[in-house]
Amino acid sequence: MWRCCAWLISTFLILRRECIHVKYEWANEELGKIMQAQIEKPKGELIGEFHNKMVTTTIKELSPDGVRMEVNIEGEIKGKLNANSIDTTSLLFKTDGTYEYETKSVATTTEGDTVVLSGSGKGRSTGPMTASFEGEVHYMTQSPRLTWLNNTTASTEGTVDRISREIHGKSYKK
Repeated sequence: MWRCCAWLISTFLILRRECIHVKYEWANEELGKIMQAQIEKPKGELIGEFHNKMVTTTIKELSPDGVRMEVNIEGEIKGKLNANSIDTTSLLFKTDGTYEYETKSVATTTEGDTVVLSGSGKGRSTGPMTASFEGEVHYMTQSPRLTWLNNTTASTEGTVDRISREIHGKSYKK
């Protein structure tokens, strides 16, 4: 039965003509294992890696939906885009251990060029004081040197360490 499922998944992906990578872990019901399939879409061109530090946190609301917070962040982006950034991120931490966020950023290069970013995404707790996230960010600039960023949408992924208050991640052009 499992081989049939693998063939169906492979056939489905070929018919959809998607370029994705599929990882399989086959099950053996007698041993109590279950089948797991993880689908990874290929990442685009790396725009940059970001290393940020949470500076301030403000609790905005406590409700049955969860806790709304606002975090001010400072950091740097290194890669095709090299800049220092200041960010404000609004978060809703839900009672199930997941969260949603919206972020607004201003990044400045050493040459003095400015890029504004806005984005949103989702995350989840991965441990008592750690989390992961993924989302999307949009870039805008008036800099002639950075026009390649205009109308660029990037996928983002990363990790959060709540003890050190550090955020590490990457942005890939879609």
